[in-house]
Amino acid sequence: MGKATIVVAAVLLATVSGCAQAGSDGGREAGDDIPIPGQEWALKDGRVTSAEYGTAMGRFVSCIRDAGYPVSEPVLSPADNLTLIYEVTPSGAPETYNNAVQSCNLSHLSMVEPTFVEAQPQVMDEPLRRAVGDCLRRQGVAVTAEERNLREFARSAKDETRVVDCVTAEWPRVYPALPAEVPLRF
Repeated sequence: MGKATIVVAAVLLATVSGCAQAGSDGGREAGDDIPIPGQEWALKDGRVTSAEYGTAMGRFVSCIRDAGYPVSEPVLSPADNLTLIYEVTPSGAPETYNNAVQSCNLSHLSMVEPTFVEAQPQVMDEPLRRAVGDCLRRQGVAVTAEERNLREFARSAKDETRVVDCVTAEWPRVYPALPAEVPLRF
């Protein structure tokens, strides 16, 4: 694969939820997020542990494999040291593939992953931090060398797009053996 494809979670990763609020009798009325069936086990207390995230990812990967698509073993993303990344090998009709991946994601992972990752401190691996910092400097951005995650780089650059462009450009050079698609959360 040529240039890495970066999925920007803040923009592209959709979280699907229903809405309902607890009524005076403990029932639900419109307003609160209701976990998607298949994910409520991990979301019922409002937080997701590392073990729960790992279980949800395992179920997601099994679901994709059961649908007939090869999936690499998930590995920790150097972009935040929290997100598990993987590669799926699509085949057959694109609509069938997309429907299978979406169904597995909605059944197992779509709310669990962001709930876990966004509640934790994100710290980019040093090789990627250095490469992104150098890339931004070449563009005239004054980075402090204190940036440790995407949000801090975006603050220094005053532009998330520049940061995404630098991660996109540097990812395949710094991590050629890792999956090319990686969610980025600011």
